[in-house]
Order: sequence, then C-alpha cells, then structure tokens
Amino acid sequence: MQHASVQPHPQKSRPVRGFLFLLATVLLVACTDPKSELVTLKGEAQGSTFTIKYIDSLQRDLSGPVDSLFKIIDASLSLWDTTSLISRWNRVSDEQHVFADRHVQVVFIRSQHIWQITNGAFDPTIKPLVDAYGFGSVRTIIDREVPVDSLLGFVGFQKIRLDTSARGIIDWSRLVRLVPGVQFDPNGIAQGYTVDVLVQLLEQRGIQHYMVEVGGEVRARGFNDRGGVWTIQIDKPVEGDAHVQQTVVPLADRSLATGGNYRKFIEVNGSRYGHTIDPRTGRPAMNALLSATIIADDCATADALATAMLVLGPEDAQVWLGRHPEVEAYLIMDDSKGGYAVWTTRNWPGEKP
Repeated sequence: MQHASVQPHPQKSRPVRGFLFLLATVLLVACTDPKSELVTLKGEAQGSTFTIKYIDSLQRDLSGPVDSLFKIIDASLSLWDTTSLISRWNRVSDEQHVFADRHVQVVFIRSQHIWQITNGAFDPTIKPLVDAYGFGSVRTIIDREVPVDSLLGFVGFQKIRLDTSARGIIDWSRLVRLVPGVQFDPNGIAQGYTVDVLVQLLEQRGIQHYMVEVGGEVRARGFNDRGGVWTIQIDKPVEGDAHVQQTVVPLADRSLATGGNYRKFIEVNGSRYGHTIDPRTGRPAMNALLSATIIADDCATADALATAMLVLGPEDAQVWLGRHPEVEAYLIMDDSKGGYAVWTTRNWPGEKP
C-alpha cells in the first residue's frame, strides 16, 4: 500500500458495506476548507471506501497516520493478506502457536461478548461454512450440496480461547483452538473495529467533532461544519450498486452499522441465497429481514449486532432488541406483497414508520 498525493476531491455518495475484509491499496485524498475548518479524508481501503471528516482549527492533514493504521489493522485481521496474523493462525497446525496482538485481542473479546449475548447468532468461527458456500476470498457458483453437518463440527466460539501469560499480561496472549480445524473470521466485526481505532486516533489529537466511515460503518461525535448533528443515509434494500435513500438518521456521539442480504448472493443448484450464514444451523439465514441498521456506543458492537440481527430474523430480532434498550435499530423487511415493511426501536433517533 502506498500514499497518494493530497489533492481536492469531489463529494461521493455513502458506500455500501463491504462483506469481505480485504487488503487493498489505500488511496488517501485530503481536502480542507479554510472557512469552515473542515478536513475531509477519502480513499479506498479494506476492499471498500472510507470517508473521514473532522473539524480542526489547525487543519491538520492526518492522511499519513490514517494510512498507517489501515496497514497495521490489515496486518492483524485481513483474511486476504496471507501473511496477516489471523491468516497465519488459521493456517497453522494445532501444535503451533501464533501470539495475538492488541487488535486480535480486542476483536476476540468483543466477538466473544456478542456471541454470548446473541446466543450464537454472531460467531466468527463460521469461516469453514463461509468458504464452502463460496463467500470466501474467491466467489464461486456452488454446484454441489454443502456438507453442513460435517462442517458444523468446526464451528462454535466455545472451541477457541484467548490464553494469557502466567502473569496475566494480555500483551502475551495467544489464540488457542480446542478443536482441530477451527478458524477465525473477523469480517463481521473488523470494519466496525477499524472505525473505533480511527476515532481513537482523532481523539488523541484533541479532535472533538468528527464523522468516521469505513465500508458503510460509521461513528460520529459533536457537530458538522454547519453546526448541526451529523446525518447518515440508510439505503433502500435494492439490488445492484445504486444507493437509493430509504431514510436518514442523525448520529450524535454514537456508532451506526448496516447489514443486508440484498446485494450479495450465491447460487446453489440454481437457487439464490443471501450471504448471511446462520452459524447455529450452518445454512443461509432465509428470513424476511432484508436490512438491519444498528446504533450502539461503539462501531465494532454495531457491526457485529447488525450481522446477528440478520441471522435472527425479524421476529427474534425484535424480541432481542426489546431486551436491550442500550441498542437502537431500524429493520427493513419483505412484506410478502412486493414491498417493504419497516420496524424501529422505540427510541430510534430518526424518522419512524
């Protein structure tokens, strides 16, 4: 990955969330506005695009530190980089050890928490099933039955653990598989986690007003250059690459992530399935929920919960959300009449159906 020259860049529409966590060239473009003190960084990373906006009276260009952070996170969590820490762990035998750095540690701990509170609807050990269905690094059309029963033997977050040193120093932690063949897939949480790390970068430099978006996952704080709350678009669940506005939502000091089944499909014996796999059954999550947008305090949690809601489906998702008032949600469902139905939590900050 290389730095690009800094130059003005026109505004782009909000990108769709990327399913795969890719190692990609980071193209950074900075644009400053001396009147508003707004700095905008745009580029490509992790197989998608990103936009970072912040208010800074010093108008500092943070392209370099941002580029470095993307590289560091990719070196830990990218499944496309065969030399990344998580790729090496997925590849080594059970007798070999790979020490977990801070990024893998945090993602593991956050993943374990979401796995527990969703009763397994979110489970990063799903990688063998993701690959078998053709959603891995190489997309394929599957002309055979996926051996679900045998692959489920390698799925289950209880089959891995994070071991610390005898002195309890987490910097010396290592991932340990308790069942041979278990792998770790951070794609359902990694982009949200990346947003959280980028936010730390801004806050460490005293920046209090910002909007950070990577692959459609967003975290915002304070006010924009017009003095208003940052607003985020939620797309209609339509196929293709177009971004048709469904609604907009103000985002104040919180994070937002959207998961959807309507853009990415695979074919199995002529039948089309969405990319969300239910780790509890090993099969595609076939339900009426087309899109789930989650608002939570941190973006890693919002990212993982958006995936979990797609697995749960509309009814179970609504029950779960009713028990977790700390989370807000906007669910778009197939109404079985050729249209959409919308459901929101009681305190959803945007427009309600």
